[in-house]
Amino acid sequence: MCQEPKPMKEIHEIREKLYEENKHLSHEEHIAKVHKEAEEAIKKYGIKIKRASHVT
Repeated sequence: MCQEPKPMKEIHEIREKLYEENKHLSHEEHIAKVHKEAEEAIKKYGIKIKRASHVT
């Protein structure tokens, strides 16, 4: 059987860690967490982005 390449193994480990951290969150809680972390990264790195307007 072929051994998994190191980069792919690292990706799988990261995905498993993220799953374990977020499995208890509801869909709404998960979205709120993603938005919060995105805002923190935007501020930390001074990222300039255009916000999309919400169309309903």
